[in-house]
Amino acid sequence: MNIIAIHTSHDGSISIVKGSEFIVHAQIDRFSNIIASAIPCSKILNAIKQLDMVFDVVLMSFLNGSAHWLWEDALRSYNLINSKTKIIYYEDKHHHYFHTMCAKMTVGDNENMVVIDGGGSPLDKGFEEETIFKKNKIIKQTQQSIGIDYEKQVKKRLKTRPYRSFRDCGKIMALSVYDKELNIFQKQIEKKIKNFMPKTNVTYTGGVAQNVLANAQFLNYKNFKIDPLCTDQGISLGVLAHYTKMNFKLPHPVYLGFKPKYDLSIFKNYKVKQTTHEEVCKILKDNPVALFQGRSEQGQRGLGNRSLIMDATNPNAKNIINRIKKREWYRPFSPAILEEKAKDYFNCNQPSPYMLYVFKNKIKLKSVMSDDGTSRIQTVSKKDNLHFYNLLKNFHVPFVLNTSLNMAGHTLVEDLEDLKYMMDYGNLKYAYLPDIKTLITQ
Repeated sequence: MNIIAIHTSHDGSISIVKGSEFIVHAQIDRFSNIIASAIPCSKILNAIKQLDMVFDVVLMSFLNGSAHWLWEDALRSYNLINSKTKIIYYEDKHHHYFHTMCAKMTVGDNENMVVIDGGGSPLDKGFEEETIFKKNKIIKQTQQSIGIDYEKQVKKRLKTRPYRSFRDCGKIMALSVYDKELNIFQKQIEKKIKNFMPKTNVTYTGGVAQNVLANAQFLNYKNFKIDPLCTDQGISLGVLAHYTKMNFKLPHPVYLGFKPKYDLSIFKNYKVKQTTHEEVCKILKDNPVALFQGRSEQGQRGLGNRSLIMDATNPNAKNIINRIKKREWYRPFSPAILEEKAKDYFNCNQPSPYMLYVFKNKIKLKSVMSDDGTSRIQTVSKKDNLHFYNLLKNFHVPFVLNTSLNMAGHTLVEDLEDLKYMMDYGNLKYAYLPDIKTLITQ
Protein backbone atom coordinates (compact mmCIF):
# COMPACT_ATOMS: atom_id res chain seq x y z
CA MET A 1 0.00 0.00 0.00
CA ASN A 2 1.32 3.43 -1.01
CA ILE A 3 0.71 6.06 1.65
CA ILE A 4 1.60 9.75 1.74
CA ALA A 5 1.15 11.97 4.80
CA ILE A 6 1.18 15.72 4.23
CA HIS A 7 1.24 18.40 6.91
CA THR A 8 -0.35 21.35 5.14
CA SER A 9 0.02 24.18 7.67
CA HIS A 10 3.17 26.16 8.53
CA ASP A 11 6.39 24.14 8.47
CA GLY A 12 4.73 21.64 6.17
CA SER A 13 6.25 18.31 5.16
CA ILE A 14 5.54 15.08 3.32
CA SER A 15 6.26 11.52 4.41
CA ILE A 16 5.87 8.47 2.17
CA VAL A 17 5.92 4.71 2.69
CA LYS A 18 5.36 1.80 0.34
CA GLY A 19 4.01 -0.99 2.50
CA SER A 20 6.49 -1.17 5.37
CA GLU A 21 9.29 0.43 3.31
CA PHE A 22 10.20 4.01 4.12
CA ILE A 23 10.58 6.11 0.97
CA VAL A 24 11.11 9.77 1.95
CA HIS A 25 10.41 12.51 4.45
CA ALA A 26 10.89 16.04 3.13
CA GLN A 27 10.09 19.60 4.13
CA ILE A 28 7.88 21.35 1.60
CA ASP A 29 9.62 24.71 1.78
CA ARG A 30 12.89 23.17 0.55
CA PHE A 31 11.20 22.94 -2.86
CA SER A 32 9.31 26.25 -3.00
CA ASN A 33 12.12 28.13 -1.19
CA ILE A 34 9.44 30.05 0.72
CA ILE A 35 10.43 29.53 4.34
CA ALA A 36 7.87 27.63 6.45
CA SER A 37 5.34 27.48 3.59
CA ALA A 38 3.28 24.35 2.93
CA ILE A 39 1.96 25.41 -0.48
CA PRO A 40 2.51 22.70 -3.13
CA CYS A 41 4.81 23.61 -6.03
CA SER A 42 5.76 21.86 -9.25
CA LYS A 43 9.24 21.00 -8.00
CA ILE A 44 8.06 18.84 -5.09
CA LEU A 45 5.18 17.39 -7.11
CA ASN A 46 7.62 16.34 -9.85
CA ALA A 47 9.92 14.80 -7.24
CA ILE A 48 7.00 12.75 -5.93
CA LYS A 49 5.92 11.90 -9.48
CA GLN A 50 9.37 10.46 -10.21
CA LEU A 51 8.83 7.90 -7.45
CA ASP A 52 6.34 6.25 -9.85
CA MET A 53 3.68 5.80 -7.18
CA VAL A 54 -0.07 6.27 -7.14
CA PHE A 55 -1.24 6.66 -3.57
CA ASP A 56 -3.82 4.38 -2.00
CA VAL A 57 -4.08 6.57 1.10
CA VAL A 58 -3.48 10.29 1.64
CA LEU A 59 -3.24 11.59 5.21
CA MET A 60 -3.76 15.36 5.48
CA SER A 61 -2.96 17.14 8.75
CA PHE A 62 -3.36 20.83 9.41
CA LEU A 63 -3.91 23.60 11.91
CA ASN A 64 -5.10 27.09 11.00
CA GLY A 65 -4.03 28.44 7.63
CA SER A 66 -4.11 25.12 5.80
CA ALA A 67 -3.22 24.34 2.19
CA HIS A 68 -4.87 20.90 2.24
CA TRP A 69 -7.33 21.65 -0.56
CA LEU A 70 -4.49 22.88 -2.79
CA TRP A 71 -2.62 19.67 -2.12
CA GLU A 72 -5.65 17.53 -2.95
CA ASP A 73 -6.12 19.34 -6.27
CA ALA A 74 -2.39 19.13 -7.07
CA LEU A 75 -2.15 15.41 -6.32
CA ARG A 76 -5.08 14.79 -8.62
CA SER A 77 -3.76 16.96 -11.46
CA TYR A 78 -0.38 15.16 -11.31
CA ASN A 79 -2.18 11.76 -11.38
CA LEU A 80 -0.77 10.84 -8.00
CA ILE A 81 -4.22 9.87 -6.69
CA ASN A 82 -7.30 8.40 -8.36
CA SER A 83 -10.94 7.64 -7.62
CA LYS A 84 -9.94 4.75 -5.35
CA THR A 85 -7.61 6.81 -3.18
CA LYS A 86 -8.73 7.19 0.41
CA ILE A 87 -8.16 10.70 1.82
CA ILE A 88 -8.19 11.11 5.60
CA TYR A 89 -8.15 14.51 7.26
CA TYR A 90 -6.57 15.17 10.64
CA GLU A 91 -7.68 18.66 11.58
CA ASP A 92 -6.35 20.51 14.61
CA LYS A 93 -6.85 17.60 16.98
CA HIS A 94 -4.04 15.69 18.71
CA HIS A 95 -1.26 17.96 17.44
CA HIS A 96 0.98 17.28 20.44
CA TYR A 97 0.30 13.56 20.15
CA PHE A 98 1.61 13.64 16.56
CA HIS A 99 4.76 15.38 17.81
CA THR A 100 5.32 12.43 20.15
CA MET A 101 4.79 9.91 17.36
CA CYS A 102 7.44 11.66 15.27
CA ALA A 103 9.83 11.59 18.22
CA LYS A 104 9.25 7.87 18.68
CA MET A 105 10.34 7.32 15.08
CA THR A 106 13.48 9.50 15.27
CA VAL A 107 14.93 8.91 18.75
CA GLY A 108 12.62 6.35 20.34
CA ASP A 109 9.84 5.88 22.87
CA ASN A 110 10.25 6.75 26.52
CA GLU A 111 8.40 6.69 29.82
CA ASN A 112 7.67 10.42 29.51
CA MET A 113 6.97 12.03 26.15
CA VAL A 114 7.16 15.79 26.64
CA VAL A 115 5.90 18.40 24.15
CA ILE A 116 6.41 22.14 24.54
CA ASP A 117 5.57 24.50 21.69
CA GLY A 118 3.78 27.73 20.90
CA GLY A 119 0.35 26.22 20.46
CA GLY A 120 -1.18 22.97 19.28
CA SER A 121 -4.70 21.63 19.32
CA PRO A 122 -7.49 23.82 20.73
CA LEU A 123 -8.57 23.20 24.30
CA ASP A 124 -11.64 24.49 26.12
CA LYS A 125 -9.60 27.57 26.91
CA GLY A 126 -6.74 28.40 24.56
CA PHE A 127 -4.45 25.83 22.95
CA GLU A 128 -2.07 23.02 23.85
CA GLU A 129 1.19 24.51 25.03
CA GLU A 130 2.99 22.10 27.41
CA THR A 131 2.03 18.43 27.61
CA ILE A 132 3.39 15.23 29.14
CA PHE A 133 2.26 11.86 27.76
CA LYS A 134 2.68 8.40 29.22
CA LYS A 135 1.66 5.46 27.05
CA ASN A 136 -0.04 7.88 24.64
CA LYS A 137 -2.20 9.34 27.43
CA ILE A 138 -1.93 12.92 28.66
CA ILE A 139 -0.91 12.98 32.33
CA LYS A 140 -0.12 16.69 32.63
CA GLN A 141 -1.02 19.75 30.63
CA THR A 142 -0.33 23.40 31.37
CA GLN A 143 -0.62 26.75 29.64
CA GLN A 144 2.45 28.64 30.74
CA SER A 145 2.88 30.23 27.30
CA ILE A 146 6.57 29.32 27.14
CA GLY A 147 6.67 29.27 23.36
CA ILE A 148 4.20 32.13 22.94
CA ASP A 149 6.22 34.37 25.27
CA TYR A 150 9.31 33.72 23.16
CA GLU A 151 7.44 34.69 20.02
CA LYS A 152 6.28 37.90 21.72
CA GLN A 153 9.90 38.79 22.43
CA VAL A 154 10.74 38.19 18.77
CA LYS A 155 7.93 40.51 17.65
CA LYS A 156 9.01 43.17 20.16
CA ARG A 157 12.73 43.12 19.36
CA LEU A 158 12.87 42.18 15.70
CA LYS A 159 9.59 43.70 14.47
CA THR A 160 8.66 40.53 12.60
CA ARG A 161 5.52 39.99 10.58
CA PRO A 162 2.53 38.53 12.43
CA TYR A 163 2.52 34.72 12.55
CA ARG A 164 6.16 34.52 11.43
CA SER A 165 7.86 35.17 14.76
CA PHE A 166 8.31 31.46 15.51
CA ARG A 167 10.93 31.34 12.75
CA ASP A 168 13.24 33.81 14.53
CA CYS A 169 13.23 32.61 18.12
CA GLY A 170 16.82 31.44 17.69
CA LYS A 171 17.90 35.02 17.08
CA ILE A 172 16.50 36.15 20.43
CA MET A 173 18.20 33.21 22.12
CA ALA A 174 21.55 34.22 20.59
CA LEU A 175 21.03 37.87 21.47
CA SER A 176 20.25 36.99 25.10
CA VAL A 177 23.97 36.42 25.68
CA TYR A 178 24.60 40.13 25.08
CA ASP A 179 21.38 41.80 26.24
CA LYS A 180 20.68 41.96 29.99
CA GLU A 181 16.89 42.11 29.69
CA LEU A 182 16.80 39.20 27.26
CA ASN A 183 19.24 37.23 29.40
CA ILE A 184 16.86 37.53 32.36
CA PHE A 185 14.00 36.49 30.09
CA GLN A 186 15.95 33.47 28.80
CA LYS A 187 16.73 32.35 32.36
CA GLN A 188 13.04 32.65 33.28
CA ILE A 189 12.12 30.47 30.30
CA GLU A 190 14.76 27.92 31.27
CA LYS A 191 13.35 27.75 34.80
CA LYS A 192 9.80 27.19 33.53
CA ILE A 193 10.96 24.40 31.23
CA LYS A 194 13.01 22.75 33.98
CA ASN A 195 10.14 22.91 36.47
CA PHE A 196 7.82 21.25 33.96
CA MET A 197 10.28 18.56 32.87
CA PRO A 198 10.31 15.11 34.51
CA LYS A 199 13.67 14.21 36.05
CA THR A 200 14.34 10.95 34.18
CA ASN A 201 13.34 8.96 31.09
CA VAL A 202 12.23 11.78 28.81
CA THR A 203 11.84 12.15 25.06
CA TYR A 204 11.37 15.85 24.38
CA THR A 205 9.82 17.46 21.30
CA GLY A 206 7.89 20.52 20.08
CA GLY A 207 9.30 23.79 18.79
CA VAL A 208 10.64 24.93 22.18
CA ALA A 209 13.01 21.95 22.11
CA GLN A 210 15.08 24.04 19.68
CA ASN A 211 16.16 26.23 22.62
CA VAL A 212 19.68 24.85 22.97
CA LEU A 213 20.53 27.03 25.97
CA ALA A 214 17.60 25.57 27.90
CA ASN A 215 18.44 22.06 26.71
CA ALA A 216 21.88 22.27 28.32
CA GLN A 217 20.13 21.96 31.70
CA PHE A 218 19.33 18.37 30.89
CA LEU A 219 22.73 17.04 29.84
CA ASN A 220 23.05 15.05 33.06
CA TYR A 221 19.48 13.78 33.13
CA LYS A 222 19.14 10.02 32.87
CA ASN A 223 17.80 8.77 29.53
CA PHE A 224 16.98 12.21 28.12
CA LYS A 225 16.47 12.44 24.35
CA ILE A 226 15.47 15.29 22.03
CA ASP A 227 13.65 14.80 18.75
CA PRO A 228 15.72 16.44 15.95
CA LEU A 229 12.48 16.94 13.97
CA CYS A 230 10.82 18.66 16.92
CA THR A 231 9.14 21.50 14.99
CA ASP A 232 5.98 21.03 12.91
CA GLN A 233 8.21 19.84 10.07
CA GLY A 234 7.98 16.43 11.75
CA ILE A 235 4.18 16.28 12.03
CA SER A 236 3.60 14.39 8.76
CA LEU A 237 6.01 11.72 9.97
CA GLY A 238 4.08 11.52 13.25
CA VAL A 239 0.75 11.17 11.42
CA LEU A 240 2.20 8.46 9.20
CA ALA A 241 3.56 6.60 12.25
CA HIS A 242 0.14 6.82 13.90
CA TYR A 243 -1.76 5.55 10.87
CA THR A 244 0.62 2.67 10.11
CA LYS A 245 1.13 1.79 13.79
CA MET A 246 4.85 2.42 13.32
CA ASN A 247 5.29 -0.48 10.89
CA PHE A 248 8.30 1.12 9.14
CA LYS A 249 11.81 2.11 10.16
CA LEU A 250 13.75 5.22 9.30
CA PRO A 251 17.18 4.85 7.70
CA HIS A 252 18.41 7.67 9.95
CA PRO A 253 16.79 10.23 12.29
CA VAL A 254 17.54 13.23 10.02
CA TYR A 255 19.03 12.17 6.65
CA LEU A 256 15.61 11.46 5.16
CA GLY A 257 15.14 13.62 2.04
CA PHE A 258 14.96 12.53 -1.59
CA LYS A 259 18.01 10.74 -2.93
CA PRO A 260 19.95 13.22 -5.10
CA LYS A 261 20.49 12.85 -8.83
CA TYR A 262 24.05 13.66 -9.89
CA ASP A 263 23.54 15.15 -13.34
CA LEU A 264 26.50 17.53 -13.54
CA SER A 265 25.67 18.84 -17.00
CA ILE A 266 24.13 21.96 -15.43
CA PHE A 267 27.63 22.96 -14.29
CA LYS A 268 28.94 23.33 -17.86
CA ASN A 269 30.36 26.78 -17.08
CA TYR A 270 32.22 25.53 -14.01
CA LYS A 271 35.33 23.42 -13.50
CA VAL A 272 34.34 19.90 -12.53
CA LYS A 273 36.98 17.35 -11.55
CA GLN A 274 37.67 14.31 -9.44
CA THR A 275 39.07 15.08 -6.00
CA THR A 276 40.11 13.66 -2.64
CA HIS A 277 39.48 14.50 1.01
CA GLU A 278 43.06 15.73 1.23
CA GLU A 279 42.59 18.27 -1.57
CA VAL A 280 39.36 19.56 -0.05
CA CYS A 281 41.09 19.95 3.32
CA LYS A 282 43.65 22.27 1.72
CA ILE A 283 40.88 24.44 0.25
CA LEU A 284 39.04 24.61 3.58
CA LYS A 285 41.90 26.41 5.29
CA ASP A 286 41.12 29.66 3.44
CA ASN A 287 37.76 29.13 1.72
CA PRO A 288 34.22 27.97 2.47
CA VAL A 289 33.25 24.71 0.78
CA ALA A 290 29.74 23.43 0.19
CA LEU A 291 29.37 19.82 1.35
CA PHE A 292 26.62 18.15 -0.69
CA GLN A 293 25.86 14.44 -0.37
CA GLY A 294 23.14 11.83 0.08
CA ARG A 295 19.64 12.46 1.36
CA SER A 296 19.16 15.99 2.65
CA GLU A 297 18.95 16.37 6.41
CA GLN A 298 15.52 17.40 7.67
CA GLY A 299 15.00 19.71 10.62
CA GLN A 300 16.60 23.05 11.40
CA ARG A 301 20.32 22.32 10.94
CA GLY A 302 22.78 21.53 8.19
CA LEU A 303 24.46 18.39 9.51
CA GLY A 304 26.99 17.43 6.87
CA ASN A 305 24.81 16.49 3.91
CA ARG A 306 23.88 20.08 3.04
CA SER A 307 26.53 22.05 4.93
CA LEU A 308 28.81 25.01 4.38
CA ILE A 309 32.12 24.35 6.11
CA MET A 310 35.47 26.06 6.68
CA ASP A 311 38.54 25.89 8.90
CA ALA A 312 37.35 27.23 12.26
CA THR A 313 40.91 28.14 13.26
CA ASN A 314 41.19 30.68 10.44
CA PRO A 315 40.94 34.06 12.24
CA ASN A 316 38.79 35.46 9.42
CA ALA A 317 36.48 32.43 9.11
CA LYS A 318 33.38 34.13 10.51
CA ASN A 319 33.71 37.16 8.22
CA ILE A 320 34.44 35.01 5.18
CA ILE A 321 31.42 32.77 5.81
CA ASN A 322 29.24 35.82 6.38
CA ARG A 323 29.88 37.00 2.84
CA ILE A 324 27.54 34.15 1.98
CA LYS A 325 25.37 33.82 5.10
CA LYS A 326 25.01 37.51 6.08
CA ARG A 327 24.08 36.61 9.64
CA GLU A 328 23.62 39.12 12.45
CA TRP A 329 26.74 39.93 14.46
CA TYR A 330 25.41 38.30 17.64
CA ARG A 331 24.64 34.90 16.07
CA PRO A 332 27.54 32.49 16.52
CA PHE A 333 28.44 29.74 14.08
CA SER A 334 28.82 26.15 15.22
CA PRO A 335 31.54 23.52 15.04
CA ALA A 336 31.30 19.97 13.75
CA ILE A 337 33.86 17.73 15.46
CA LEU A 338 34.86 14.09 15.44
CA GLU A 339 32.78 12.41 18.12
CA GLU A 340 35.79 10.84 19.82
CA LYS A 341 37.60 14.18 20.02
CA ALA A 342 34.76 16.31 21.38
CA LYS A 343 35.79 15.87 25.02
CA ASP A 344 39.25 17.29 24.23
CA TYR A 345 37.81 20.65 23.18
CA PHE A 346 34.49 20.89 25.04
CA ASN A 347 33.00 19.81 28.36
CA CYS A 348 31.19 17.10 26.47
CA ASN A 349 30.72 13.55 27.69
CA GLN A 350 28.06 12.43 25.24
CA PRO A 351 27.32 12.47 21.52
CA SER A 352 25.55 15.55 20.15
CA PRO A 353 24.84 14.66 16.51
CA TYR A 354 21.97 17.13 15.91
CA MET A 355 23.25 20.45 17.39
CA LEU A 356 20.58 20.46 20.10
CA TYR A 357 22.82 21.34 23.07
CA VAL A 358 25.50 23.87 23.93
CA PHE A 359 28.72 22.88 25.71
CA LYS A 360 31.40 24.93 27.46
CA ASN A 361 34.59 25.35 25.46
CA LYS A 362 37.87 24.14 26.94
CA ILE A 363 39.86 26.33 24.54
CA LYS A 364 38.93 29.58 22.84
CA LEU A 365 37.53 29.03 19.35
CA LYS A 366 36.45 32.51 18.38
CA SER A 367 34.71 31.72 15.11
CA VAL A 368 32.51 28.95 16.54
CA MET A 369 31.64 30.06 20.06
CA SER A 370 29.38 32.56 21.72
CA ASP A 371 30.63 35.23 24.12
CA ASP A 372 29.42 33.09 27.04
CA GLY A 373 32.10 30.53 26.15
CA THR A 374 29.73 27.89 24.77
CA SER A 375 29.31 26.23 21.38
CA ARG A 376 26.38 24.38 19.83
CA ILE A 377 28.34 21.42 18.58
CA GLN A 378 27.71 18.58 16.18
CA THR A 379 29.60 15.40 16.94
CA VAL A 380 30.32 13.38 13.80
CA SER A 381 30.67 9.60 13.89
CA LYS A 382 31.70 7.14 11.21
CA LYS A 383 28.33 5.40 11.55
CA ASP A 384 26.25 8.56 11.09
CA ASN A 385 28.16 10.27 8.28
CA LEU A 386 31.12 8.40 6.82
CA HIS A 387 32.25 11.01 4.27
CA PHE A 388 32.08 13.90 6.72
CA TYR A 389 33.89 11.79 9.31
CA ASN A 390 36.70 10.95 6.87
CA LEU A 391 37.03 14.58 5.85
CA LEU A 392 37.45 15.64 9.49
CA LYS A 393 39.85 12.77 10.04
CA ASN A 394 42.10 14.17 7.32
CA PHE A 395 41.92 17.79 8.51
CA HIS A 396 44.71 19.39 10.54
CA VAL A 397 42.30 19.76 13.49
CA PRO A 398 39.35 17.43 14.18
CA PHE A 399 36.71 20.13 13.70
CA VAL A 400 35.40 22.71 11.20
CA LEU A 401 32.95 25.58 11.24
CA ASN A 402 29.68 24.06 10.03
CA THR A 403 26.58 26.00 9.04
CA SER A 404 23.60 25.18 6.88
CA LEU A 405 24.07 25.33 3.11
CA ASN A 406 21.85 28.23 2.13
CA MET A 407 21.93 31.92 1.33
CA ALA A 408 20.42 34.50 3.66
CA GLY A 409 16.63 34.23 3.62
CA HIS A 410 16.67 30.98 1.62
CA THR A 411 15.88 27.46 2.69
CA LEU A 412 18.51 24.74 2.84
CA VAL A 413 19.81 23.57 -0.54
CA GLU A 414 17.89 20.49 -1.65
CA ASP A 415 19.30 19.47 -5.05
CA LEU A 416 22.04 20.34 -7.54
CA GLU A 417 19.94 23.08 -9.13
CA ASP A 418 19.78 24.82 -5.73
CA LEU A 419 23.51 24.34 -5.33
CA LYS A 420 24.18 25.89 -8.73
CA TYR A 421 21.98 28.88 -7.88
CA MET A 422 24.00 29.41 -4.72
CA MET A 423 27.25 29.24 -6.68
CA ASP A 424 25.88 31.59 -9.35
CA TYR A 425 24.61 34.23 -6.93
CA GLY A 426 25.92 33.55 -3.42
CA ASN A 427 29.69 34.16 -3.38
CA LEU A 428 30.28 30.41 -3.14
CA LYS A 429 33.27 29.19 -5.12
CA TYR A 430 33.72 25.55 -4.10
CA ALA A 431 31.39 22.56 -3.75
CA TYR A 432 32.43 19.05 -2.73
CA LEU A 433 30.30 16.04 -3.69
CA PRO A 434 31.92 13.13 -1.82
CA ASP A 435 29.44 10.52 -3.06
CA ILE A 436 31.01 10.86 -6.50
CA LYS A 437 34.41 12.25 -5.36
CA THR A 438 33.83 15.46 -7.29
CA LEU A 439 34.89 19.07 -6.78
CA ILE A 440 33.02 21.91 -8.51
CA THR A 441 34.80 25.26 -8.68
CA GLN A 442 34.20 28.69 -10.19
